[in-house]
Amino acid sequence: MKKMSKKLLLVIGLSLTGMGGVLAQQQGPGDDNVWSLEEAVSYARANNLQVRRSLLNRELAKTDLNQSKFGRLPSLNGGSSYNFNFGTYVDPTTSELRSEESRTNNWQLNASVPLFAGFQQVNTIKQNEIELRASEQDVLSAQNDITLQIINSYLNILFADELIKISQQTKDLTQQQLDRTRILFKAGSVAENAVLDLESQFAADDLELINAQNQRDFSRLTLMQVLNLSTSDDFQIVVPEIPEPDQDPVLINGQQVYEVALQTLPAIQGADLRVLSAAKGLEVARGAYYPRLSMFAGYNTFYSSARDFRFPEEGALRPTPIGFTDSEGTNPFIIYTPATTFRRETYAYFDQLQDGVGKNFGFSLQVPIFNGLQVRSNVQRAKLQQQDAQLNADIARNNLRQTIEQAYVDALAAQRRYTSAKEQLRAAEKNYSNAQLRLNSGVINTVDFNIIANNYRAAQSNLLQAKYEYTFKLKVLDFYQGEDISF
Repeated sequence: MKKMSKKLLLVIGLSLTGMGGVLAQQQGPGDDNVWSLEEAVSYARANNLQVRRSLLNRELAKTDLNQSKFGRLPSLNGGSSYNFNFGTYVDPTTSELRSEESRTNNWQLNASVPLFAGFQQVNTIKQNEIELRASEQDVLSAQNDITLQIINSYLNILFADELIKISQQTKDLTQQQLDRTRILFKAGSVAENAVLDLESQFAADDLELINAQNQRDFSRLTLMQVLNLSTSDDFQIVVPEIPEPDQDPVLINGQQVYEVALQTLPAIQGADLRVLSAAKGLEVARGAYYPRLSMFAGYNTFYSSARDFRFPEEGALRPTPIGFTDSEGTNPFIIYTPATTFRRETYAYFDQLQDGVGKNFGFSLQVPIFNGLQVRSNVQRAKLQQQDAQLNADIARNNLRQTIEQAYVDALAAQRRYTSAKEQLRAAEKNYSNAQLRLNSGVINTVDFNIIANNYRAAQSNLLQAKYEYTFKLKVLDFYQGEDISF
């Protein structure tokens, strides 16, 4: 039994180990609720609602393209009608005028194929092909927009986390000073206002910490919403090593970034493709000026319940007198004609359908002469749409240039501000350390100490803001150059 138990435990252990390996392989980005920047970007590019909408629009563009291609195929339609007739009507099988109750049925099959339509079908296919390519660029553009949002939210979380650390350290230092001052106050070495000043400063430090925590929570919520995730208190991000701005200077100018982005950015490619699409749309509109030629064919058959077979009965011939007179009406005479009695038999349904088959074949030509100037209006509208598409492309280029120029200038400004803030922090830190010593020695009061402490905290905050603003702008420039977004 012991051997069996050991074997059983071994089997169970191996099974659990295998299941653990399978579960580990099945884990995806963020399964442990800790997200790296690369995982967040990859997940958002596939699951964000705006990206999914752009993917849906791409599928619609594919459907439009396929439909335009199918439009060159022949059309085939069939139909049937079953009528109940009362009173006078025209029998469709004999074209006779009848006055009796009957039932009629007809079947028809019609086919047509366009031969020439002013090249509209060909140009429509080309236009839809361009629209599909543009919609594919829209997908990439939506993914790029989400990528920038992810980077911004991610860096905001990192900034808030560091701000929380600084605020917590400042609060702890103030707490230490407050505890020491309370001891000195009880010993009669300092006045009560020194304790009150530090208590006020401690409350201000606590408020700064709460604000930093709120900023971190808001940034986390923003990132979860961009990822299309449910709110979770366990949501965390990987904290990467971010180089200091003075260690990673800007080495490329905005014009170089702009020239690269013009060749690679999906938003620009999509805008240019829609200019080409509008040009094809103009050709489609102009195609309505041309005649239309099509070929058609038809197949039909009829049935009528009033139609039957009539056979003369044997021995049914008998003379029938008919009286006539001459033109003057003076010499009447009689002529005998034979009269026949007929026997009626039912004309079967399927026999009538088989015997009543009709076929037709021909060509149809339509020449546009005057249609309320609709074609002219459509052409004018297509020209305006072409101008609008070109204008949108120019606007996209202008916005791109301005965005890159602004990002480049902001990156340089943030780098210079970081250098200045670093010197400011170095001086403020020394001043703060000396202020602590002087406060402990009773050389300065708590009011002066709080002013120095606030300056030190402001210098820390300025340095952090410059660091993360520079990092974000630098990532924007990297993004527009088509480089991988990573730390």
